[in-house]
Amino acid sequence: MGHLAELRHALAMTITEIGAEPVWFENFGGRDDDAEVAYLGEVASSTIYLDILGREYGRLDRARRLSATHAEYREAERLGLPVTVWVRDQADMNADQFNFLSEVRLFHTTGNFTDAEDLARNARRRFDEMAAEAVSPWAKLGEVVFRTKKIVDNGATITIHGSVHDGRVVAALEAMRPNTFHNQEVRVTWAGRSTAVRVAQVQTTTTASRVSQMELILERVESRGSGSFPMTASFSAGGKSYTSDDLAVLDLRHMLFREEKPQGLLSLGGSIRDFAQDLPTGPIPTALYEAVFALLTTEALVESGRALRVHKAQVSPVGPDGRRVRLAWTGHTNRGSNAPTTVELEGLMS
Repeated sequence: MGHLAELRHALAMTITEIGAEPVWFENFGGRDDDAEVAYLGEVASSTIYLDILGREYGRLDRARRLSATHAEYREAERLGLPVTVWVRDQADMNADQFNFLSEVRLFHTTGNFTDAEDLARNARRRFDEMAAEAVSPWAKLGEVVFRTKKIVDNGATITIHGSVHDGRVVAALEAMRPNTFHNQEVRVTWAGRSTAVRVAQVQTTTTASRVSQMELILERVESRGSGSFPMTASFSAGGKSYTSDDLAVLDLRHMLFREEKPQGLLSLGGSIRDFAQDLPTGPIPTALYEAVFALLTTEALVESGRALRVHKAQVSPVGPDGRRVRLAWTGHTNRGSNAPTTVELEGLMS
C-alpha cells in the first residue's frame, strides 16, 4: 500500500474498466473486523487473486508469521482461486520477499512488468484470456472431447458447431456418421448436461487455414440417466440412513479424495462410474484440466441417475496439497417429496 500505491490504483482502474469489481484494502472502509480477518475474508469473496510482488516483503503478522500478502496468497491457494502473479524489482528483493517469490514459482508462472501502464496492459490481456477460457463451451461426444463455438438444444435435437484444429479429433467425429451398419447410441455431455443421442449428421468444412469447421446434428434418445429414471431410494448402515444424494457424495469423495465409505453400506443401482482414472495426467493447463474434469463429472453423475444437472465443477491449479475441487449439482430428494435438491461437495484431490 506504500511504494506500490500507483500500481495498485492502475490495476483497480483496469479491473473496473473491464466490468469487474476490484477488491483492495484501500477501499474496504470502516468495519468492526480487525485487519487480518478483513483481508482474508475478502480473498474468500473473490473470483481471481492477483498478486503484485515488489521489493519489500511487508510486516509480519504475529499469529501467522507471514506478511499480509503472503497470508492472502496461501488463502487463495487453499480456496482454489485462479492466481495471476506479477513481479518487479526481482534483482533488488529483500530475502523474505525472494523466498516468497520462490514459493509462488513452484506452482505458478509469473509475469514481469516495468511500470504501471505496462502492468495494467499485461493484466488486462491476461483477464481477456481467462474470460475466453471460461466462456468457450466444451463438449464430450462418446470418447471425444473438443471445444465448440455454439451448442443449440431444441429438446429433440442438439446441434454442435465447432472449429477443430486437430486432425485426429476431426477423424474421430467423422467416424460417427451413421450408415447402414453403424448408428449406435452414444452420450453427449456439455455445460452441466448429459444425455443419450444418436448421431444424425456430421458435416465438415475445411478452410485454407486448415481448421475444420464442424457441424454435428444429434437426435435425443430416451435412456437411463437422461433424467427419466432418477435414483431416489434411501439405504441404511450401522443405524444411519443415507439418501441417494448422500450416497452420491460418498461415492465422489471416495473416487476423488480416497476417503473410505462407511462399512456395511450397500446400494442398489445408480452407482457412479469411477471417472477419476480418465482424468488427464502430466503437465496440462488448468483451464483444460477443469474443462475435462467438468465433462467427466457431469457425464458420470447424470448417467448414474444421481443428478439432473451439474451447476459447478471447479478445479484449482496444482497447489502444495493437490487440486481443490468444488462441485454442486441438482440431485433427488427422497424425504417425502420428489422435489430436486441442491448437493455440494468440496475437498482436496492429491
